[in-house]
Amino acid sequence: MNITLEKTVDIYDVIVAGGGPAGCAAAVAAARQGVKVLLVESSACLGGMSTIGMVPSFAPFTDKEKLISRSIAEEIITEYKKRIGKNGDEWDWLPISYEDMKTVYDEIVTESGADVIFNSSVCYAQTNGDKIEYIVVSNKAGLTAYKAKVFIDCTGDADVAAFSKVPLVYGDEKGTVQPSSLCFAITGIDVDDMDYWRVHAGPNSIWKEKGDNPKYPLIDIDHFVINRIDSHTLGINAGHLDVRNIADVKEVSENIIKGREAARQYLAALKEYMPETFKDAYLISTAPALGVRESRRIIGEYTLTVEDYLARRSFDDEIARNCYFIDCHSIGDDRDSTGHSVSVPLTEYGAGESHGIPWRCLVPKGIDNLLVAGRTISTDRAVQASVRVMPVCMTMGEAAGIGAATAVKSGTGIHSVDANDVRKILKENGAFIM
Repeated sequence: MNITLEKTVDIYDVIVAGGGPAGCAAAVAAARQGVKVLLVESSACLGGMSTIGMVPSFAPFTDKEKLISRSIAEEIITEYKKRIGKNGDEWDWLPISYEDMKTVYDEIVTESGADVIFNSSVCYAQTNGDKIEYIVVSNKAGLTAYKAKVFIDCTGDADVAAFSKVPLVYGDEKGTVQPSSLCFAITGIDVDDMDYWRVHAGPNSIWKEKGDNPKYPLIDIDHFVINRIDSHTLGINAGHLDVRNIADVKEVSENIIKGREAARQYLAALKEYMPETFKDAYLISTAPALGVRESRRIIGEYTLTVEDYLARRSFDDEIARNCYFIDCHSIGDDRDSTGHSVSVPLTEYGAGESHGIPWRCLVPKGIDNLLVAGRTISTDRAVQASVRVMPVCMTMGEAAGIGAATAVKSGTGIHSVDANDVRKILKENGAFIM
């Protein structure tokens, strides 16, 4: 690739690409180990799906008996709950106030000592043998090379891994991926007096009662998830957008436009179907970022399988636990009456049940100074539909940050890092692992 670089900056010990929940936790964890860290974020804020994605609530942090997403994840959410006046034991389906989350991430990341650059996208990675020499970042300064000893890919789409020619898979064997959604928020309603289950998608909802309505062709009657932001405002995760190729910017852009129109149609339908609640409602925002559930996954030193999930398997090198159900959305013929994939059946754990996530799932084949955390780790497609949620991404990010710092301090490659060293620090930090 022939490019003209505006400048090459100083070498960092660790560079984290992507400032979502996984990336923030990775940057904080690495910086707290005393290494020099840079966090590169493509938008103007941290938080990913919990801020610019406008997902209305966090998936559970507990296994219905105890907190399993602990340490940095627990620290982030504890501080967030103070901001919104929730200091109790509310850890599951916690509603998200996007502006509060932005400042929580700002503070915890900057206080760790990590540097942050916004509005900056990784657009290339220069490799030499099994090492990344530098990444190229595009922003208002032009194209800038950033060097590091270890890189962590938390982009959500395995961008750095892709640029580094790490072996990847995309969706299922046909390249089919879960549909995306564009979240939005409406206000001007009395949330506390609203009939929640008439609005939230389900067998007794207005969506099922009214069925498919030709006036609103973009409405998906099986997917309308809501959460209370405040007494007058609802965060909404609704609709399915058929984005087949996340690297096709034209396709993505067309679907973002379609997602905004879908939000308008949902609001119009609410005003028609439940005027007593929504007659004065109005749309205050659609998400600046598309909610992508699935795209690339790395092929790592171990691939976590649905058999591991069903067996509630623990691992000697596990660095996190997960209890979220297999939540594989679908559209078209491969879907049941709830909007989930028929080929990847919805599977749910009982109280107290969870499985481990091995360190090896974060370690890609082919490159020795790269780690991956978040929904693009090495799993099969069914398990990806479970581990993709934010609490789990935070715990994986923390492990990646500690592992990267361990490699820097020892002067070894990622493949030589002893998972027990990572696990020891995680346990000292209060992480829940077997």
